[in-house]
Amino acid sequence: MGATAVSNAGPDDAHAALDRLLSGPGAVWVVQGPAGSGRSTALAAMAQRGRRSGAAVLPVPAGTEPGAVLLRLATQLAELITALDRTELVSMLSAVAWLRTRLDAGTGGGPLTVAHDLVTVLATLAPRSRIVLQFDDFDLVPPDVAAVLTLVAEGARASGTVTVATALGPDAAGRLVRKLLAIADGTVELRPLTEAETTGLLPSWTTPAGRTTSDPGLVTALRTALGPLFGNPGTVRATVADLRARGRLAVVDEHVCLAGTGLPIVLPASHPLSLRLGRLGPAARRLAAVVAVLGERDTPSIDALPGLAASAGLTLPAAGHGLDELVRAGILHLGREGAVEFTVPALADRLRLEHGARWRDVLHRGITRRTSVGTAEIARHLAELPPSPPDAEAAAALLAEAASAETDLPTACRYRVTALRLLEPADERFPGVLRALLADGLAAGGYGVLADALATVVLPRLGEARLTERLSATTLVCWLAALAHEQRLVELDVVRPLAALVAEAGPLLDAVRGADRTATASAVAEFARACGAEDDDLLSLGAGILLGALPGDGSRLDSAWPVLAGVPPREDVSEAADVLDSVSVLQVVLPGRYRPPSTGFTAGWHAVRQAYRDGEWDTALSLARRLEGERLWWEPPRRHRFASVLAAEICAQRDEPDRAADWLRRLPFQTSAGAYVAWVRCRLRLSAGQHAEAVERGWQDYVACRERGARAGLERLLGRLLRAAREQADAPAADRLLAELEGLAVRRPTVPVREASLVYGGLARGDLESVRAGVELARQSGDAFRVAEACAAFGELSPVPGPWLLEAHRTLKRLDAVATLASVEDLLDRRRITVPPDRADRTGLDPLERHIAGLVASGRTNRQIAAALRVSEKRVEARLTSLFERTGCQSRVELAAAWLQGRLGTAAAV
Repeated sequence: MGATAVSNAGPDDAHAALDRLLSGPGAVWVVQGPAGSGRSTALAAMAQRGRRSGAAVLPVPAGTEPGAVLLRLATQLAELITALDRTELVSMLSAVAWLRTRLDAGTGGGPLTVAHDLVTVLATLAPRSRIVLQFDDFDLVPPDVAAVLTLVAEGARASGTVTVATALGPDAAGRLVRKLLAIADGTVELRPLTEAETTGLLPSWTTPAGRTTSDPGLVTALRTALGPLFGNPGTVRATVADLRARGRLAVVDEHVCLAGTGLPIVLPASHPLSLRLGRLGPAARRLAAVVAVLGERDTPSIDALPGLAASAGLTLPAAGHGLDELVRAGILHLGREGAVEFTVPALADRLRLEHGARWRDVLHRGITRRTSVGTAEIARHLAELPPSPPDAEAAAALLAEAASAETDLPTACRYRVTALRLLEPADERFPGVLRALLADGLAAGGYGVLADALATVVLPRLGEARLTERLSATTLVCWLAALAHEQRLVELDVVRPLAALVAEAGPLLDAVRGADRTATASAVAEFARACGAEDDDLLSLGAGILLGALPGDGSRLDSAWPVLAGVPPREDVSEAADVLDSVSVLQVVLPGRYRPPSTGFTAGWHAVRQAYRDGEWDTALSLARRLEGERLWWEPPRRHRFASVLAAEICAQRDEPDRAADWLRRLPFQTSAGAYVAWVRCRLRLSAGQHAEAVERGWQDYVACRERGARAGLERLLGRLLRAAREQADAPAADRLLAELEGLAVRRPTVPVREASLVYGGLARGDLESVRAGVELARQSGDAFRVAEACAAFGELSPVPGPWLLEAHRTLKRLDAVATLASVEDLLDRRRITVPPDRADRTGLDPLERHIAGLVASGRTNRQIAAALRVSEKRVEARLTSLFERTGCQSRVELAAAWLQGRLGTAAAV
């Protein structure tokens, strides 16, 4: 075994160990590590630095032809002799040419003969040029070739030649690798990169300048797709390059984001794992493709090997041998309960794309024709097939499994959609299956899937289907509900063929198109009575979802709801309704009956708003970037842009005006979020010191929004303007704004409007009790930023301001809302209130703070820390300032010393 061992080495450790070889005597070293540890990257970095230092680096990877390694080595030696251009080496060039001829013809001689010839050449060249031999993936080289390379490494060491080979970790080392280890002078045992290390390297691969931060969504997607290879820098770099070449990387809000998140991330064809699969026999390759295609939805188990073998056209022994090869090569592994899984999901996605839809259909159809396959498995594969002629027997199998208690709702929906395709429209089962599909689709939260199924499967069969008027009415209402829920009312005309078959449907469509909740509720009630469906619970549920998802005046939701939903909302949901967060609305007004979606635009917007309200602003920004990346990729129908406005407000609060302006530029010319846009622009002008212009332009924007009917956020805009006018002692503007805010509270007495009137109106009037009541409403809203603003207002008036201003200060600091934080700090200074350090935090920082302290102690710059944390450098500076205050440290040196001495918590926690 080697005399020197560098264990658990990261990239820096490996580079330092290998760089020392460039200036030392001849040596043999082995770099080991599991898949994902970056062995090839370590060699590439050494080669780059070796060439810069004047060494001749000869990389000879196993590549696609491991058996040709010796020929490639001889070729590189010939090229080196030619480059040296020395007269005395002419005879050596002839000897190498003769060796190449013999190797190419397969008559090179025994291992000792070939090794002797190569060592002779290296010993002749070594005095004239420093030579470094690199044998990547040594464990893949055939035994006879590996024996020669081992002899060459040992023999050339005496002449000063450095040999570095890579192989899998010690646990996977074969007999030939152990022979090389026996003569090695040292080993490096690599570990995979940590997530922070990989994330820190991503910017250098995603954009030419290498300074653009990666969005957490991109990091998560890469980690999921690459699995254990996410710690392999070469793999991540190649995958990112492939994504960039496909146009799937977009810069949004100064972050590199993944566009088209519904598309898979595939492993590049040139990746060593892809090449390793290509070197396996045809049986193993075919078996891998079958596992990839059939495992798209349900992971196969080892018990299903006979079925996999049949699908691959293999005998059971051949399939077993192929599976062993795939596991040994690291392509597949056996998971829990014998699950046969791909080690790297991105490789499975590559195989699915390479084999195409036709081969996929052939596999699924072949399984459905086997007599040994049970009904449950047949149903799974029938649901994956494209449309086919009617087949009553197949439809019966699908319906039986859809009704099974062991089938989850989304799967039952897929089975019923496929069954509807396979049934004749006149089949007596068709109406019952349609109704069950409506119920399951709403119960599963699959609104987009339901809308698409009705358009593609049911609509073409309306002419022959025997639907009662009652069922047609229920179908129409549920269809409208699905479209409204998914913000797809631009597709309203698609339902007209169904509406034409039902009485009184015209007024309903007109009301929905006009986004009038009260009119829609009345129209639905009249429609249900005309079709005899007043007591249909499914129609009632669809009507409830339709009303809750319909754009319109949220303050009128209460008056519209009781018509069909039975009871009015238990709490105010007007704000959620105004900003089209239908998930929040329906969770309140249809408790127990409404199922939120897990994917899609509606789910994404709800997640953005919830993260913003909870004070998880970094998460909110990442989610907003994902929505914007999807819009850039798919160009969906025009939807609202409230997420972009919230992202702009976060950036404005963090004193990043360029980012905020970029978010605002992404908005359409006019939007229902107009008042929110004006609210953000007011903040930007105030931060720029344009106080008078902020109030005047803000008032003009308010009047324009009011006249245009853009109601969402008017109270927020007025509250910010009123506070600004008060701070600059503009009494006429303050009086005008106060009168308008109080008038708005009379016209639209919703909870958010009353809160703004109590907080900002009370502040303007000096009414402490009014502001106190506003603080309580703000707490009930759950919006962390609004609570902080309300506490700041109460602290400004209170005779005991300390607790209120300090609470506002803590919250705003946690949010990094430096724009509003500045005014709170000014109030604290004027009241001579000192912000006490949190002594508990000096000895027990939270994980993020420990991470930052550890990075500072390791010598990272602010830019490097920003890349590791996926935030801007300004935010790192703000975090460091906070850390200095909390820990009592006066500089980075003191912070690093305190960390290394264990005075800030456990270093291992980083």
